[in-house]
Order: sequence, then structure tokens, then C-alpha cells
Amino acid sequence: MILQGNILKQMLTIIFTVIFLTGCNKDSKTDKMDVDQLIPTVSENAAPDCVEFVALWSAADIAQDLGKTKKWVFLNYTVDLWETPNSEESGVTIGKLRASSYAQLISRMGEYYLVESPMNGVQGWLNTSHVKSIVKKNPKTKAVCE
Repeated sequence: MILQGNILKQMLTIIFTVIFLTGCNKDSKTDKMDVDQLIPTVSENAAPDCVEFVALWSAADIAQDLGKTKKWVFLNYTVDLWETPNSEESGVTIGKLRASSYAQLISRMGEYYLVESPMNGVQGWLNTSHVKSIVKKNPKTKAVCE
């Protein structure tokens, strides 16, 4: 009986040592987290029937910037929603928004907003440069509430 107790103690010691060493070396095997890496912030939602929405630039503003007509912008211009922030160069596009549209704001991370598409409910990231303003609206009625 004493022999079995010693073997059990040795096995537990070995298991905990392996777990400890593996845990301590985890960063060397996976992507290291940069201390300066931004953490998403979530809007405090005290009133669920009055939440933040991003308002994209209007078709008229975009048409003027591009030297196109408003009709051309409505038919051809979209803003990509990305799977991850900072991926406009090489990331995966998971959705699109049209000019002059509103999308519910879910989270913020640096120069990026996580929004929910009003068309199909896809959540994706977009750069703040596509956003004209942030407004509070009722998510059901879409009426401005503040």
C-alpha cells in the first residue's frame, strides 16, 4: 500500500511538472501577445432600447470625393466588413455596407469598429474613416433616441 502511494505521488509530481513547464513555455509556441496590443472595448448598454449606431458617409459626400454621381455611388460603392481589425490589406471580407447606411456598434478597438450589418446580421470590423458620426437609435424602430 505504501509503495502504491509513493508511485501515485511520483506520477502526480511528474504530471504537474509537465503542466507547469508547458504552461510557462506557451508563449514561445504560440503568437506572443504584444503588451501594446489593443483590447476591444464594449459600449456600456444601460438602455437596451437606445444603442449606438455608426452612420456611414452619405452617398453625396462620397460622390463628391470620388467625382461620381450619387446614383453611381448607390449602385457601386460599398464598405467592406472584415473578419478581424487591421486586415484591410490581406484579411477576409465577411460582409458589406452601403453608403449612407447605419450599423449597430458592438465594440471598438483603436481605429476600428465592430458593427452588425443591418441586412444580414453579420458582425465585422470597419475602419473609422468610413464613419461620419455615431448616433443613438432604437434597434427595433431605428428611431433616433438622443
